[in-house]
Order: sequence, then C-alpha cells, then structure tokens
Amino acid sequence: MKVVTNANTVMARSTPHGFWRFAANYMLAARIVEVRIHEEGQLFFPTLQLYGIAIELALKAFLLKRGLTLNQVRSLSHDLAKALALARRRKLGREVKLDSREVAAIHVLNINYSSHRLRYIVTGATKTPELVYIERAAKELVLGLEFLCTGQKGRLDHVV
Repeated sequence: MKVVTNANTVMARSTPHGFWRFAANYMLAARIVEVRIHEEGQLFFPTLQLYGIAIELALKAFLLKRGLTLNQVRSLSHDLAKALALARRRKLGREVKLDSREVAAIHVLNINYSSHRLRYIVTGATKTPELVYIERAAKELVLGLEFLCTGQKGRLDHVV
C-alpha cells in the first residue's frame, strides 16, 4: 500500500501546539526512564536522548510560534545549540529563564545529540552534561512554553 502525503498538508498540520505536546511527552518519558538510573545505574544515554528530543521540540514549538516556517525549523535539523541561539534571539527569555548551567548543559548535550552519538555506539571517551541540569532545562522549556504554544496552562501539574 502506497501512502501519498502532500508536503503542504503536513506543514498545515504541524503546529506549535503539536510540537509542544510531543516535547512534553518526551520529557515525561525521560523522567520515567531516569528513575532506572537511580535504581540500577542504567539507561543514562537513552535518558539524555529523550531529554534532548524534549528540548529540541520545545525550542522548535517556540520558534514556530514566533513566526518561523516549518521549513526553517526543519533546517535546524537536530542542532540544539543553533535552535537555542535562534530562540534566544527571538526573545525566549521573556517566556523561559534558563540559568547559565542549563544553557551550558544544552551545549554539552548537543555535542552527542546533534551527531546521533546517543543512538549509535561510538567507542572512546565523550563529554556528557550533568543530568540534573538537562532535566531542569527540559522542564523549564516545556512548562515555560506551555501557555504560549498551546493557549493552556497546567496540563502537567499532576506530574511535575
């Protein structure tokens, strides 16, 4: 069965609200998986990957809401540093206050996240951020952008 999709249809259905919803889902998944790190010392890289996706989608939801086209957002690929820099130029700070440790953690995460090294095994040493700052950055972005991107507030109050 061949599925034909029209790019214009996909673009019309890609909204800041949808990007935010997926960001929230990945953040929640990361928090669930993170528990295993504390219980068994496992799943560090999958947790970083999930938080990375949450951060990426939250930033992209913000950028869509600030008027970027879907093609412009997609052109950022998976580069968290580029997305964060562009979001900051678009006044992200009016909605979300990331501290310097959270910003630094996003930049460190980007080293492995943007090159897919969290998904594919690469031998040798690598630099990773402190999980606490990545978790905080994801939480700040997802919760802080909820109203701007969805028009609603408090959808995650029960889990945060």
